[in-house]
Amino acid sequence: MPPELLTDRPATWTARIRCKDGDHTLELTDREVVAERLLRTSRKHSFDPDTDVDWDAPQDPDVWYMAPQLVSIYETPLWDGLTHRQRVELTKREMCSIASFGIWSEMLLMQALVQHAYRSRYDSEHVAYALTEIADECRHSKMFGRMVRTCGLRTHRPRALEYHFAKLFGAVYDPMPMFAGTLVVEEFTDAFQRLTFPDEAVQPMIRQVTRIHVIEEARHIKYAREELKRLVAHASPVRRRAAAYALAQGTRLMATQVIHPSCYTAVGLDPKLARRVAARSEHRRETMAWAFRKCTAFFDEVGFLDGRARDVWVRAGLAKS
Repeated sequence: MPPELLTDRPATWTARIRCKDGDHTLELTDREVVAERLLRTSRKHSFDPDTDVDWDAPQDPDVWYMAPQLVSIYETPLWDGLTHRQRVELTKREMCSIASFGIWSEMLLMQALVQHAYRSRYDSEHVAYALTEIADECRHSKMFGRMVRTCGLRTHRPRALEYHFAKLFGAVYDPMPMFAGTLVVEEFTDAFQRLTFPDEAVQPMIRQVTRIHVIEEARHIKYAREELKRLVAHASPVRRRAAAYALAQGTRLMATQVIHPSCYTAVGLDPKLARRVAARSEHRRETMAWAFRKCTAFFDEVGFLDGRARDVWVRAGLAKS
């Protein structure tokens, strides 16, 4: 059944959705109002990575590429057995692995945003912002690719199964999982990067890249949140729960694939052993739950984290029970 509309105002309206664990009341802002604000912010706070990042900054082999506590095997016997240089190398490899995953996911997002804009009114502010976000993501993908090359590494694709399955996204348009998936990826990377860019113990080039991404992704997160609120409010309970469960399973899989096995091989570790150790690490589970905390709190707020979906998030160590 459709949501119960409580008011109908020009810029803001309220909808109530009924979940198994109770009602959720959502404050929904008109699409055009949100888009106009985001466009105004984009004009003031956008960057050109070609000129706003010092790509020639020296890279000290003893300086971190991200905070060590974010490394997948931190506080495990495998981490304890590495030298400082090996630990630094692992931070570089894992940072670039996350960037590779980011490029892949941003390409999927750009593809979905084009489909979303195609189905909307072309002269609207909503479409204008969708196209602005696509332009942002193009720059981000180029920036991440250049960052990986500047680190002397190569980007990685996901496993063949995920890589080929994702091609189906181009043939199927479904905005609810698209915007929810956008939040999963962007909130995860945002959490890691918000610790990285202000950290003076991290390589200057990495700090510049992550700062740009954090500032510009804040707008993308706002856009996705507002659109997901609207979609959830109009979805039937069955549709909403099915989408939430599928997203939870996809996120569980994503969390196991974001660190490429070659990261461990490069520092002399058995990748299969390292992945098992990371999966069982209490520190890693705490870190991942922390990284997704804003995302899961928002999903809970809008009724997108009930029933079986919540169980998947909790069992995977991506949310608190």
